[in-house]
Amino acid sequence: MKTKVLIIGQGISGTWLSYYLEKSGIDHFVIDQENPHTASRQAGGLINPVTGRNKVKTWLADQLLPFCRTAYEEMGACLEVAVIESKPIIECFGNPEAAALFSRRVSENPNYLEISSCSPIQLDLFHNCHEVGLIRPAYLVNVQLLLSSWRNRLHALEKIGAYNFDVHQLKETNTGFTYKDITCNRVIFCDGARIQERQISSTIPLAPTKGEALILKIPDLPPSFVYKNKLTLLPLSSPGYWWAGSSYEWSFDDANPTSSFKEQTVSALEKWLAIPFEVVEQRAAIRMGTMERRPLVGFDSPEKKWGLLNGLGTKGCSLAPYFAHQLAENLVKGTVIDPEANWTRFQ
Repeated sequence: MKTKVLIIGQGISGTWLSYYLEKSGIDHFVIDQENPHTASRQAGGLINPVTGRNKVKTWLADQLLPFCRTAYEEMGACLEVAVIESKPIIECFGNPEAAALFSRRVSENPNYLEISSCSPIQLDLFHNCHEVGLIRPAYLVNVQLLLSSWRNRLHALEKIGAYNFDVHQLKETNTGFTYKDITCNRVIFCDGARIQERQISSTIPLAPTKGEALILKIPDLPPSFVYKNKLTLLPLSSPGYWWAGSSYEWSFDDANPTSSFKEQTVSALEKWLAIPFEVVEQRAAIRMGTMERRPLVGFDSPEKKWGLLNGLGTKGCSLAPYFAHQLAENLVKGTVIDPEANWTRFQ
């Protein structure tokens, strides 16, 4: 089989790159062994314009939010499914100091932060919640639906190999690469944590982190919002079910869920929620990021024999469509990739 581009991985990065290559008319093939425990398939799907306890504007927020909304709506229309919805974030203040900090940030980011004179929710849903702040626009992506729907499309087009990629079987040729029975002009790696298996990883300050989350049943919590305190509660597509998380662990032994996370999270939820909840499931995955918290995008050389779309960390849902588009445009039209994201900054 011959193809122009071989994509390794069909997580959020590989899915968006496949989408933009298809839109550009670039023949491609994807290799991905479906694994429910990858970071993309465990992700909550929140696109948030601010980050951290200090509510600093997210890198590229002004460009990312409008771009992502349009991109997800267009892909949803292509797949005939709804994969994104506007979902304002309610920040619950447990003390006057937290409310005062948020108020100071409102003056710095008035386009995204607001303290409403009238609370949009019943404050008695939470313990010690005397005031709330609003973060908007914010969006919630149904990542699992997006990935499974695009995968079904790839299967229908016979454009996906549902098996594990073995880097040792990738052979370079004068015109590109061969992999088993596949001949291609270039390879683009979108395989997350597996970047550590390749020699290139030694030149990049990679920062893998482990994230854990709980799936909860909270039937009495209104699903019109995302809720934040020290934890984040995201409404899932199944009514009454919620994603609660996530952790950000720099040191870990494996990708398995831990009893300590569950115990600490349940304890925090009991102190926060004034309504009943039930733990349904626990999830964990390893995200791939960089020490400088910027993605890895671009090709190895002007000849563009192989490339990367990786290192998105906790911002995969917002960064993946934006930089997949940049990578595809660079391949097709030679346009410039953001220097802060171009992985050749480490060469």
